[in-house]
Amino acid sequence: MVNMVILPGNLLSAQQLMLEKGVAFASWRMPFDNVPNTIISEEPYREVDRADDLMQAGPGFILAPFFPEEKVLFIASDIELKGHNFASVQLSFQHKNESVKEVLFHQDTGQQYKARLSDVIGRIKNHEAQKVVISRVIEQDALQKHELPLLFRELCQANPGAFVYLVNIPGKALWMGATPELLLESNGKKISTVALAGTRKKEAIGEWGNKEIEEQQWVSRYIRNCLQTAGCINIEESETQTVTSGNVEHLKTSFQAESAGDSFIPLLKALHPTPAVCGWPAKAAMDIIRQTEPYPRGFYTGFLGPFSANGASALFVNLRCIQLLNSKILIYAGGGITAESDEASEWTETEMKSRNMLSAIEKIRNLATQSESVFHEK
Repeated sequence: MVNMVILPGNLLSAQQLMLEKGVAFASWRMPFDNVPNTIISEEPYREVDRADDLMQAGPGFILAPFFPEEKVLFIASDIELKGHNFASVQLSFQHKNESVKEVLFHQDTGQQYKARLSDVIGRIKNHEAQKVVISRVIEQDALQKHELPLLFRELCQANPGAFVYLVNIPGKALWMGATPELLLESNGKKISTVALAGTRKKEAIGEWGNKEIEEQQWVSRYIRNCLQTAGCINIEESETQTVTSGNVEHLKTSFQAESAGDSFIPLLKALHPTPAVCGWPAKAAMDIIRQTEPYPRGFYTGFLGPFSANGASALFVNLRCIQLLNSKILIYAGGGITAESDEASEWTETEMKSRNMLSAIEKIRNLATQSESVFHEK
């Protein structure tokens, strides 16, 4: 069924209308940029079986899962909007106003999560893996659809250095986030990526601990090897720096290089998933994740962003994110577990990582409550 709608020339209003009507779209704001971008697809979405098939997909927005064998979702860029205000647009789209299928998720208590971590630490000490990234889910009551554009705006304002996004694929996925981690960016022959790992509270005093330094060095070595194996040349590596993301800090090393021919997709396949979101060795870590986490990760710790087979692409790891379901919100947070990990500290790390998103959600709820109070007073 084909529908027609006039999109208003204001991003918040346009996002709200598209969410209500079941239009496939993605809005994003690049790090340290003030101007959001939005693409709209006149078709609901496409499913791509293999990363190689993206070369025939055309320009659009990718939403890829954590597990490589699962399907990649792709929104075609039929209409492009730039900024917060623009000319109104007449949109013809295939109607598919379906809610995302509800999934049963288990929200761990602190005791349950620490017990899972204790088991993983034991397996690492038994030499099954060197590092495993284990996550948890925090459930919240659902937001109304008209509140989601407000949350997108709040995340943009509160996270200037993050890739902030809102993507709606009717019947399949509705996600939002503010991720600090670039997976792979390309603009012609120049490519960029980062090694981001290690976490501590913002403005912590003292040096980084050995565990965090070792985590970050693992990721750096992995990325350096991927670039070399893909045949990249003129590889440049920055000094490792402390960077802030919301209320936490990470260790970050930036890489730039020149690609060799059509190396973007092979390099993307080699990089994902990095040890920062999976562990090491990758297969052993994935097996432990499947056996330990009591829910499907889906698109959490996958990758997403604008993609063009013959142009600029910027793909980010899906961290500091939420999945929006009809009856609830799921907030994802995790951490890298090694033989030196402490269960209580790892729980605290997930609490810190989720705080930024929880604070933004609380702010939007408070705004809604205040608006309702003013309405009733009048």
